[in-house]
Amino acid sequence: MRNVYGPVTAAKTIYEDEEGYLILVTLPFADPEKVKVHWWNHLTHGVVKISSVSTACMPFIQRSDRTFKLSDPAPEHCPPGEFRREIPLPTRIPDDAKLEAYFDKSGTVLEIKVPKHRAGPEEHEVPVCLRPPNEFVLS
Repeated sequence: MRNVYGPVTAAKTIYEDEEGYLILVTLPFADPEKVKVHWWNHLTHGVVKISSVSTACMPFIQRSDRTFKLSDPAPEHCPPGEFRREIPLPTRIPDDAKLEAYFDKSGTVLEIKVPKHRAGPEEHEVPVCLRPPNEFVLS
């Protein structure tokens, strides 16, 4: 797949429910052991970043006892080497969030579960304590 700027790296699809998001990211030429997922918040939204190393479009590929040379003049996969993909979300990610990231059975699709920041006002109780009488002085 190609966009106007070149190969698409780590194509994504985002699903959501009341509790959070499920991000599906295709990584067909990424080493699962080298995939890293990070996240952070901006004032109004969260961002999930995926980074890895692509082995696509290498000049040569070994398969069994054969060596194949890249002959496609316009390969559609990302070039070999490090890449990253930043995915903005419509809401902030809770500061204490525990994101989950795992590969599907094929090993080519990374699934990331991201909890949503609760929308709307949150009510928190503040404990009220009485000070000892000798510390409270009116003047």
